[in-house]
Amino acid sequence: MTRTLKPIILKTSLLALAISGIANAEPLEEVIVSGELRSIEQLRLANSVSVITEQLIEVRNAKSLEDLLNLAPNVNFSTGASRGRFIQIRGIGERSQFVAPSNPSVGIIVDGIDFTGLGMGVTTLDTAQVEIFRGPQGTLYGANALAGMINVVGNAPDKDGGGKVSAGFGNYGSYDVGGNVSIPVGDSAGWRMAVQKNVSDGYIDNVYIGRNDTNNIDEVSFRNHFSFDISDQLKVDLISYIIDIDNGYDAFSLDNDRTTLSDQPGHDRQQTNAHALKTAYSGLGFADLQANVSYADSQVEYGYDEDWTYRDICTIDSSCAYWQYSTADNYLRENRNKSADVRLLSKENDGGMQWVVGVYYRYQQVALERTYTDNAPDDDFYSDDYTPVFYTYSSEYITKNAALYGQVDFPLADSLTLVTGLRYENFDAEFKDSDSAVFGPSENLFGGKIALELSLSDDTLLYGLISRGYKAGGFNAEPRVPQNKREYDTELAINYELGMKGDWLENSLLAQVSTFYQQRKGVQVNVSEAEAVDDFVIFLDNAAEGYNTGLEVELTWLATDALSLSGSFALLNTEHEEFLNVSHVDGSPAEPYDMSGRDQAHAPNYQYYVAAQYDLLSNLYFRVDMEGKDGFYFSESHEERSDSIDLLNARLGFDVGMLSLAVWAKNLTDEWVETRGFYFSHDFGNDPRKFYAAEPYTQKGAPRTFGVSASYTF
Repeated sequence: MTRTLKPIILKTSLLALAISGIANAEPLEEVIVSGELRSIEQLRLANSVSVITEQLIEVRNAKSLEDLLNLAPNVNFSTGASRGRFIQIRGIGERSQFVAPSNPSVGIIVDGIDFTGLGMGVTTLDTAQVEIFRGPQGTLYGANALAGMINVVGNAPDKDGGGKVSAGFGNYGSYDVGGNVSIPVGDSAGWRMAVQKNVSDGYIDNVYIGRNDTNNIDEVSFRNHFSFDISDQLKVDLISYIIDIDNGYDAFSLDNDRTTLSDQPGHDRQQTNAHALKTAYSGLGFADLQANVSYADSQVEYGYDEDWTYRDICTIDSSCAYWQYSTADNYLRENRNKSADVRLLSKENDGGMQWVVGVYYRYQQVALERTYTDNAPDDDFYSDDYTPVFYTYSSEYITKNAALYGQVDFPLADSLTLVTGLRYENFDAEFKDSDSAVFGPSENLFGGKIALELSLSDDTLLYGLISRGYKAGGFNAEPRVPQNKREYDTELAINYELGMKGDWLENSLLAQVSTFYQQRKGVQVNVSEAEAVDDFVIFLDNAAEGYNTGLEVELTWLATDALSLSGSFALLNTEHEEFLNVSHVDGSPAEPYDMSGRDQAHAPNYQYYVAAQYDLLSNLYFRVDMEGKDGFYFSESHEERSDSIDLLNARLGFDVGMLSLAVWAKNLTDEWVETRGFYFSHDFGNDPRKFYAAEPYTQKGAPRTFGVSASYTF
């Protein structure tokens, strides 16, 4: 605990020293959370949720979801791609995906459209706010929200019309352009359109092929929103997204730096067409009716140079001759999902019972085409006219989720409310592949919550929460997996939480504090099993139990009319219990080793974010912030950890009428950031010059970046 608390105390001193008095601060605006069953004030919600506003997104100069995740306590992510595609909340979440189907732990909803598993495509285009729910959301979202849920809310059409154009550029060949426009259509309809393009050469220098853009960013997003007030009682919204991502992927270096030797740099692409139709009808006498129907069609292609080098790195007369291999791997997934959510909500009333009841259905079809290329056949490795050998694999994975859910809020006294929620869900899956594997699991699942809300005053809420979440079981498609391990079971999580929320000092100080204990049963983890000294297989299995406990604090304080302070702080302790894993050690198969008591992967013991913004003049401000996290284990399969990080960012902004200008910098001290790591402990490294000696490799995040941005509002 000493190792955990000391960095928090030192690194949050900026906020602690500033808390010395209040002087003429203006009230903070009320924040409404829309991702709950009914819209509610953030500080009246008995749930841990961070809300990242449009203003914070702008001053953060954030272009994608991964640029925002470090702002929320106990939220982490893994790359293994051009963006942070895999998200962990309170230490729970996936870190990669290759052949096997995946049931995610963190759900992602964008304007009512299910983007779960497609986090790379979530940009900040025309975003009003991002809501990050922490802990099992068994009532709210079900099977894909064991760890939590992220709800992205776009801006609605402006009834008065108007718009905004923006542009910026920075080092590493980066630039962005974007804009939005709202046009009223008569008195009862509105239209809003937005577009954004984000480009960067990336931070990798490929010295073999002489390029510095093999890990580039090239992303275009388009959003369209029609809003219709059909009558006083009926409102309809039609929202569409078109996303085109063509990023490079050349991130791993044999020398563990940002210099690569790949002869076949990879790619990370996504094309998405997505639509949502949302209706709200208030004409029923006893309840309001809400319905949301969505459809998303995405093609995701992920490929990389598996050997991270070039074919003839070892010449025929070198010491490592005949050691090298040369392969490339490519995964093309077509992901189609349809969902429908219909709910009845009791009419708003003061102090009376409130209820919600709904039905939900989701259909998802994922078709995979994998192509594995061997560029170094043994019989003509050193031939100039060699013929690559291609191995192909295909699969189809269909899931159907049907759920009935409800929530009732019972007032027990003037200041005490009991909240109960329940969700019953049927999960049905069908899988088949080109290796003749066939699986068809089906199971009934349930989750829910019980919460007590105590309003100490109009500005202070205490709550206690017990929630239950679940993640469906699955199967391992790899035929080498032992027959008795081909399928794994459902994971369950029970969350016990105490929290306090409030807005004090005449609404100039907002705070959220929560402490939690989560018990996980049947923890789904990656394990490895040795078939021989030089052969092993990694697959998903269930550990018996795991425990995740922690503390989360969020503060926003307008200290004066000129000075605002904000921060988030988190402590997290995780461990496995009764978990045996197998690995190769010293070139021979090892006996199972007990990982009980060890931290879970991608679960840093502490995280923090502290920001201060000072208005030098009425139209000139300076902002500085720091973010950091403890080192964490990369995997359950080895003992390699990331280094802890502390990143310093700054921004100087100037407003002239409707024109805004800013100069910004991120990671000012140019720290090395590790976002994903491997350790080939199975008697297999990846560098033929070292005869494939086992060693760790890590993917690096962004170095120091800086630039300027401008926007004009009309």
